[in-house]
This record gives sequence, structure tokens and C-alpha cells, in this order.
Amino acid sequence: MAFKIILSIVHKDGEILNPIVIQFVVALTTALMVTRFVLDALRHRSTGKAMRMTLIVMDAVTQALTIYSLGIMQRPSDKDYYYKVWAVLLVTLRYSVKIGRPAGIALKQTPLVDLMSSFWSANILRSKAPRILKVTGWLLWSVNSLRIIYGFISSEFANDSHREDLRLLTEYMRHEHEAGGGGDGDPVTMKGYRYLVRGEAKKRKMKKNETGGQARDTGMVEETGNIRRLLLALREEHKEILTLEKIWEEPADPADALDEELKDLCLSFALYKLLRRRFFNFGIHEAKLKRTRRLVLDGILGEPCNSERAFRVSEAELSFLNDFFNSRHAIVFAKGFPFIRLLLSTILIGGIGGMAVAIYSFSKVGTRDELGNVHGGVTFTWFLLSFLFVKETWEITTYVFSDWTKIILLCQYVQKPWWLRSPMTKDLVRKLCRLSVPWLPRWHGKEVKHTVINCLRDCLAEDPPRLDNYLERAFGKVGVTDGFRANFTEVVNGVKDSVHILLIWHIATCYCEIDLAENRKVSASMYWSGQDFGRRKPSEGDSDLLWSQYMIARTLSQYCAYVLTLVPPLVPGNSLMARSVLIKVREEKSRLFNGKFNSCAPCYQSTQMLGRLKKYASEEIELYKKKVDGGKQDEENQDGKKEENLDDTILKKGADLGKKMAEAFSGDKPEDLWRFLSEFWAGFVIHLAASTRASQHKIFLSSGGEFITHLWALLTHAGILGDAQHGDQDFDTALTQEDVYDQTVQS
Repeated sequence: MAFKIILSIVHKDGEILNPIVIQFVVALTTALMVTRFVLDALRHRSTGKAMRMTLIVMDAVTQALTIYSLGIMQRPSDKDYYYKVWAVLLVTLRYSVKIGRPAGIALKQTPLVDLMSSFWSANILRSKAPRILKVTGWLLWSVNSLRIIYGFISSEFANDSHREDLRLLTEYMRHEHEAGGGGDGDPVTMKGYRYLVRGEAKKRKMKKNETGGQARDTGMVEETGNIRRLLLALREEHKEILTLEKIWEEPADPADALDEELKDLCLSFALYKLLRRRFFNFGIHEAKLKRTRRLVLDGILGEPCNSERAFRVSEAELSFLNDFFNSRHAIVFAKGFPFIRLLLSTILIGGIGGMAVAIYSFSKVGTRDELGNVHGGVTFTWFLLSFLFVKETWEITTYVFSDWTKIILLCQYVQKPWWLRSPMTKDLVRKLCRLSVPWLPRWHGKEVKHTVINCLRDCLAEDPPRLDNYLERAFGKVGVTDGFRANFTEVVNGVKDSVHILLIWHIATCYCEIDLAENRKVSASMYWSGQDFGRRKPSEGDSDLLWSQYMIARTLSQYCAYVLTLVPPLVPGNSLMARSVLIKVREEKSRLFNGKFNSCAPCYQSTQMLGRLKKYASEEIELYKKKVDGGKQDEENQDGKKEENLDDTILKKGADLGKKMAEAFSGDKPEDLWRFLSEFWAGFVIHLAASTRASQHKIFLSSGGEFITHLWALLTHAGILGDAQHGDQDFDTALTQEDVYDQTVQS
């Protein structure tokens, strides 16, 4: 309504708008497009929903303003020739910004709306105008229209291709271990690991061509034929099918085009293709095999544990996965390197240069009537052309230097075609694969200590790797007695929810941390938010083992609290319930420390906090009074039933647990306490990672993925799937077909 009122004031029916108003609307539309593009490019730095909603709203607003701008330039374009150029540039710029989405939102395509806008700008352009403007204007319009049509066709093809490839890959992984010779394989040399990198789509296309393209009518028979042909091609060492085994057979020479890091990039791509199955409810058939877990433990993590390599592999893998869901790279590279798309962008850049020259020449030779009443028309038009040039150049650069291009080049290098045999071409490929776009980082860079990864590797190395016995595992590491266990488990008995477990143990860890600081005479003050403490190494005389185990426990405890506070969807269960529980615990903390009950003074120093926590755990302090019946404070009501103990809070359970741990482990070896806590938190983090839905991890992909998402990916490839029901969308449902082609392939 407000928009209509403003519009009625500046634009009366039957009247042509003032050129200043028209130019302002066009400038506003362009500014919003530029802002949206910049925000979209920086979206990997934010995990909040506000950025996502802002981009969605801005996309809708720019679409509406583009159509409105075309409407108000329709009639004045007969006299003001700049409007013809602006109409074409606005439509071209709108589509160029829309298809970019460097780390943004995979909005649905609207080719009909884009084409209608393009035809509208063509209607403005076809009226009388100097030839120098018409030629370049029609060139830009033609290229943009071709991009719209080609983009829609390629997107439809890519969607069908990804769907079929995912089905094919799922069933292939049912028999991959047989194609590798049936052994356990060597995760160091990748011998026997025939995970597909590239080439499976070609076999599927060959099958369709042989059946006359009637892929939909053959159903399971087609899938059976595809798998049979794929497995036979692997056994015959077909060059078109590239696997990890083939890539690792190439020597990893730093002077060659294929070194260890580039091989790991191929590994990340193969793992990305497998990880997609969890988002569409497809089966993970290889999870039951021991060789699957060995790939992560002995291959990716290695011995000794190589945390740098593990994160490098998972970062690239999640980057590919983010491109699949949130950008157009997976669509653009569905058929291989996007030569046609880049050719159209190159022609468009040439048209931009021609238009810039044409505008300059027109401003010099045009009459006053031809120039119209536009103020600063040349400068404003050059601004539109400059931004469009930067955008197209940026898009070409991101495609050429992307990891997708590197995968294609590396696979071509392994196949050794004739054009890669010359030293000059080989050197060019090597240099190109080592280049990257510096302003597009894969991950937001949250660092995790190497010792944490080592501890997590120990958790994965157990056989079988149970995820729900992290407490028993921690007890086993420190060798405690049954009575000792019973004393601990009494506090947390009956607590099954992950949110409650996380908070209780986090509070207990903080209690032990304050107690350690007090024993080592290290001052620790609580920040205003109460979420952290100023800490340094407890004492110069403490052993490195104590410091190492202390840092592991502290890092994991604080990270779990961060996940619950800032990214609650990554904690199993209902995020609304988790937020409600967190608010309640903060209220309890405020009542205990900030003096909001019994006229107690606020406390902020470690000594005061530790003393108050001890009193609260010993029931010397009550935050909430028990229910009173008949004027008496009794545990039972008139019916003989026990009253609810309102003071049995999460904060109290955490303080009680921390107090018992500090007392039980007090002595000459405080490192036993922190070894116990580090083992507990390592197991609990693994439990959280495996128990979270795939759709929840998907939310944070555009920001590079949280640490827990990286662990979830590694756990999946180790065959540890957890109990969570995964998938938030479905291509058709998970495949459940039998092994009808198994005997045929083996014969």
C-alpha cells in the first residue's frame, strides 16, 4: 500500500516520469544488485538466518524493480536513447547476478520470467536509435537470451544426470569391494579402493544410446545393466573410468602435475559423491566393511595422526558439497568443463567493450534531441558496464580456477591423452592446478588442536566403535573401580537427552577447571557473559601430560557449549527445547552468581564461584524452595506422593558431578581427571556428530561447515552412521533392489 501511494505521487496515470526519477530508479535497482552480489559473496562468513532472509528479500525486490524500471522506460525511450541501453543492461545484469550465487541460496529458476524481461527490453531496443547503439545493444541482448535458454536446458540435464548418477553410485558401492579384488585393500596406496572419481556417467550414456534413449522404460533392468557394465569396465582397466586406485598409481612427484595434495583433492571429490547419499536416504552399503573404517583411520588420519591432512580432505569435500546445494558449480560442470558458458561470457565481455566505445562515440556526435534530458548519461552507463564487466570476469575466474576444473584436468592427466604428453602442456596443467582464488576461502578457519584429532582417532580405532558408551570408555581409560563408577553415575542416572548431558558435563568441567586454577594459585575471573574464564597454563611445574589433557577437555567442552548456544540445530533433538533448557540454566546461573536470591552479593572471582558451587552441590544453598503443603515444608503431600524437588536443577547436577570428580581425583596425579574428561568429551563429540541429521548439517555448509560437520563426514566414510534418520529430500526413495546382477558380473 505504501509503495502504491509513493508511486501515485511520482507517477500519475498517463504522464511520463521525470528523467531524474527514472535514473534514480535504475540506479537504485543497480545498487541493490551490487549489494546483493557482495553480500552473497561474503555469506560464507555468516551462519545466521538473517543473511539468508536478507538475500531472499533483496532477490525479490530487485526482480520487481527491474520489471518496474523497464515499464517506466518504455515510452521515454523514443526520445532518450540511453534508456534503450539501460534496459538491456539491467536485464543482463539481473540474470548475471542471479546465476552467480558464489556461496548463496539455490533459488528456483524462473526462465519464463527471465525471458519475458528479455523480450520486454528487446521491445524497447527495437524502436528508433542510432545504429552504433543498436548493433552493440542487440549483441548483448542476444548473448543474454542465449544464456537464459542454455542455462535452463543445462540445469534440467544436470538435475537428471545427478539423480541417475546417484542411483548408479549407490548400487555400485554395493559391489565396489568385489571390483577391487575382494580384499581389504591398502588405504595408504589406495590399492583395492575403487571409489569412483569420474567416468561413470559415460557408461550410463552409452547404455541409454544402445537402448534408444528409453531409460525410463527399462527400470531395474537398466540399473542392472549399468552396474554390470561399470564393474566389467573396472576389471578391464577401462581408461574412461577413473577411481582412487588409478589415481594413486601415478607417482606423486612434487615436480609432476599430480602431487599428494592434488591426489587428496581427487579423494575429496570421490568422498563428496558418496556423502550426497545421506541427504537423499540412499543406502551406505560399504559401511559394514572393515576396509571402509580403515580408509579413514589408516588412510586419511594415518599413523601418526595427520590432522592437517584430515581437515584438508574434509574441507574440500564439504566445499564440493556446498557447491552442489548452494551454488551452480555442480550444474555448470555436469557435462565437464563449461566451454559453452564461458564462451558466452567471453562474447558478452566483448559486447560490453563495444558498448562502452559506442556510448562514448554517441555522446560526442549525438544531437541534443538524441541525447535527451538524462544527466550524466555516459558516466552512469559506464558504471553499469563496469560492474557487468567485473561480474563476468569474476565468474570466468571462479570457474577456471575452481576445484571442479582441477578435478577435470587431473583426471585428464591420469588418462594421458596426446595433448598432455608435451612438457610445456604438462607444466601449464601443474601451474593451473596450484592456483586458487584467494578471496574465496573454503572454510572460516576455526582451528582445532592436533591433540583433539588424536583423541578422536583413538575413539574411532576401537573395534567395534560404539558411540553411546563414551562414559564407560572414559572410565576404562583411567582404570577406576566399580564403586567409583557408581558414585559418578548416580549423579547423571536417568539423564538421556543430549542437551541435558552436554550441559551437566560442561558445568562439571568448568567446576574442575576453577578448582584446578585455585589449587595452582592461578586467578580466574568470569567475563560479563559468564561463558568463559581467563586462563593460562596452571603452573610451570605441571607436566605436559596434564596440560595436554586439560586443553583437550577444555576445548571440546567449550566447543560443545558453543554448538548448543549458537548452532543448536547441530545438537540432536528439538532445537526449540534445547534453547528453552539453555535459557533455564542461564537463569539458574544468574540466581546463583549474580545475587538475585536471599540477598547474596554477586560473585565474579574464582574463589567465590567455587565456594558457592560447593555449597549449592551440598544443598547448603537452595535456589528454589520446595513446595509447601498446609503450611509445612514437607517432601510428601496429603496423598502420600512426593513433591517435585524444584531445586534438582541442571546447574546443581553439574556442580555435584564436578565436586565429586574433583574430590575423587585429588592427589598427586591430577592429570587422571583431565584424561578422564578428555576421553569423555571426545566420545561425546563423536556421538553428537553421528547423531545429527544430514539436513541439519546442510544448513551450515555455506559457511564452510562446523567442526562437528567435518567429523560427521569422516565418521560417514568410516562406516559409523549413528542412529539418526537422515535425508530431508528424496529423489525417489532409497534403493532396495536385490543383487540380481551379482553372479553375472562375477562370471
